[in-house]
Amino acid sequence: MNHRFLAPTVALANVVVAALMTQMPAAGQQAPAPAQTAAKAVAAKKTATPAAAKSVAARTPWGDPDLEGVYTFGTTTPIERPKALANKDHYTEEELAVLEKREAEKIAEEGKAPREGDTGTYNNFWVSSDKGKLTGRTSLITDPEDGRMPPFTPRAQKIRADWAAKDAARYVGKPPYVKEYFNSWEDHPIYTRCIARAMPRMFQSYNHGVQILQSPGYVILDYESMHDVRIIPLDGSPHLDSNIRQYDGDSRGHWEGNTLVVDLANLSDKMEFPDHVPGAPQGNMHIIERFTRVDSKTIDYQVTVTDPTTWTRPWTFDLPWRADDPSYQQPEDLYEYACHEGNYRMMEDTVAGTQALKAEAQRLSAK
Repeated sequence: MNHRFLAPTVALANVVVAALMTQMPAAGQQAPAPAQTAAKAVAAKKTATPAAAKSVAARTPWGDPDLEGVYTFGTTTPIERPKALANKDHYTEEELAVLEKREAEKIAEEGKAPREGDTGTYNNFWVSSDKGKLTGRTSLITDPEDGRMPPFTPRAQKIRADWAAKDAARYVGKPPYVKEYFNSWEDHPIYTRCIARAMPRMFQSYNHGVQILQSPGYVILDYESMHDVRIIPLDGSPHLDSNIRQYDGDSRGHWEGNTLVVDLANLSDKMEFPDHVPGAPQGNMHIIERFTRVDSKTIDYQVTVTDPTTWTRPWTFDLPWRADDPSYQQPEDLYEYACHEGNYRMMEDTVAGTQALKAEAQRLSAK
């Protein structure tokens, strides 16, 4: 993947592991592993086989299925299946070859340098070169069978209508001369304010990297974008009190054979999932994630979302996480996204720009 922000976070894994080794178990809970077992495990990991060379049956030094590595979840497969494809869930090999060729040509065209004085294609370098691969499916959603999200509940429909009305008020003029007004910081979502983005990750334009780290009793997910780290205990401890809400939610994991199953709850209503679907605040969502190594390069990531206040039934998507290095020999390091929390300059500029646009409109109308 291409990294837009280049401050390396090489020490993160060591810091996280060291911190976990010093944690004491809560009263009545069994410690994941004795300190000396953990120390041996960390030492053994220094000479462990790179993620790319691991077999499906690979194990950590303490015996858990080995999922470690740096992966990318970028893909050009749409979240929902185009209606024209009806119940067609996979492309044929011939169809997939045509689509891959078409995607490559599109990326090459979008990635061209902008003309002198033209900044309009600036972001294409980052977006086009980091889109990822097609999965072979016609949609990421695998359930319902039509590959589309279930219908929204009346509550969600009202939230969506209110959001659409508020958002429409931020635009003036007619395409292609539409201007977007930002009257305050509230017109920017939490994501563009560099605070957080929805969990679990499903779709984003670039920086799709994620690193899986393991230590006795814990799995850590370090996401390249938005400086998010999820520390997932495997000790059977209960979720936090439901009154405690967090942007990344509260994760609890366990093993089912070679599959890591993570129960994600206690999400904040300040976030919406997926990012591009207004009307789906996360506060009532219960999410089950399943991570399974399917070959030396790939983690199968399957997610089921349940929220009877937002959708009329649960739905599931399946998204491959692929080893990031093209040679699959040495996993690539993640680099810090470095999105400044608050993103004050952007908010100041957009609000100031809005005031300038309004002043100009008033000046012209007064003529």
